[in-house]
Amino acid sequence: MKNKLQKIVLLLCNAIILVSYSEGNNVRVSTPYLDGSNRLVFALSWDNSWNTSAAPYNWDGVYLFVKYRDCASTGAWNHAILSTNVSDHSVAAPLIVDPYKLSDGRGAIVRRGSVGNGNIVDDTVKLKIVTPGPGPSYDFQVFAIEMVYIPKGSFYLGDGVSSNTITDGNTTNPFLVTSDGAMTRGTSAGQIYSAPNPASVPADIPATFPVGYDSFYVMKYEITQGQYVAFLNTLASDQAANRGLTIAANRVNIAGAWPNYTTTTPHRAMAYLSMYDFTAFLDWAALRPLSELEFEKICRGTSMSVVGEYAWGTNTIVDCNTVSNDGTPSEKNSTPPPPGNGIANYNNNSILGPLRNGFAADVGTNRLESGAGYYGNMELSGNVWEWCVNIYRLEGRNYNGTNGDGYLTVAPNPGYANVPTWPGTLVTNLGFSIRGGGWEAAPAQLRVSDRNNVDYTNTGRPSAVGGRGAR
Repeated sequence: MKNKLQKIVLLLCNAIILVSYSEGNNVRVSTPYLDGSNRLVFALSWDNSWNTSAAPYNWDGVYLFVKYRDCASTGAWNHAILSTNVSDHSVAAPLIVDPYKLSDGRGAIVRRGSVGNGNIVDDTVKLKIVTPGPGPSYDFQVFAIEMVYIPKGSFYLGDGVSSNTITDGNTTNPFLVTSDGAMTRGTSAGQIYSAPNPASVPADIPATFPVGYDSFYVMKYEITQGQYVAFLNTLASDQAANRGLTIAANRVNIAGAWPNYTTTTPHRAMAYLSMYDFTAFLDWAALRPLSELEFEKICRGTSMSVVGEYAWGTNTIVDCNTVSNDGTPSEKNSTPPPPGNGIANYNNNSILGPLRNGFAADVGTNRLESGAGYYGNMELSGNVWEWCVNIYRLEGRNYNGTNGDGYLTVAPNPGYANVPTWPGTLVTNLGFSIRGGGWEAAPAQLRVSDRNNVDYTNTGRPSAVGGRGAR
């Protein structure tokens, strides 16, 4: 269970040279070609795919999106528009193209079409490209990110003890989310609240805010260093100047300059992400930020809250202090946690930076041993803090869950997310929290319901902050 973004470059210029570039070993995309129907054709593979008819009643999948530019260009890449008609695309069994959110044409999710599990091996995928249409030669890049489906349904917020935890009225009881409707803030039963600091839920939550009841897809892993480098190298030079960084500290290794940024640890979680970096990456990928309420759902699922619980559903935790194959695609925890304990990267002692995403998961590991959330998402507790839209600020409550469009702002302020209802854009730095704790955090900060950083306004690049996107 190793996280990757796979990037394949298709060059259709001049002599029609085909070149592939891979930085992953879980999601694998073969060198694609463009057929006579303007479809990109390639083989897709990934490991440990599932679709289950038992709890948690969900599946994993791969989100595919495409960038292109005219062969004569050396600047920014454009975001290809895919057909919104699911029948224009095709995949081989056992996969299907999920129509979920295909209507914006910015990307497509493929997944198992029926109950089953195992590796997907060289399944043929054909994506119909609408823009650019047939005509001049273009360079294409196909990107693939592992996702997990979060089903529609009720869930609990808060655990009764964590900092600024959400409660049901002025009690220590968890708050049950039963619909996508508006939420009233107050001290009575059935109202969302937060004690001992009521101001951390200062107002009603509008119906347009993504509270987590509805279904959505979310990245299985945190954004990787390889993914961030691939993002930087597709921007215009002035956009990359605002989003780029070179660093060799705290297990983050990014070198070079636009358009040739590189990393020697592409499989590790990306840290040092400002809220502007984070939202720009998601807008570029046509994803969106999680809300802090959605974050609790993907950790806890449908289960009742456990007092002081972590993402794996218990309040017992052990630190990952030893790894094997450090710095390689197979970097992993080498000391299994004692029975009954979940495992995470935290405590700022032995490992001073993020680990490879999925570092504790292996064939046969259970939820505690791999440190997984209820639905199978990894590293929700520890590794890096995750940016989430908060309900503390009006700027956060105005968020409506709109996906990015694949493009960033241009001059005079290049390289920012351009979605007006998102916090963390050029317009505002208000409306975000960080959740889940990071490699330097104390154990209590890794709790599912800990909201000590409910209003996180740091505009710099903290050494332990990253995140993941949803769609």
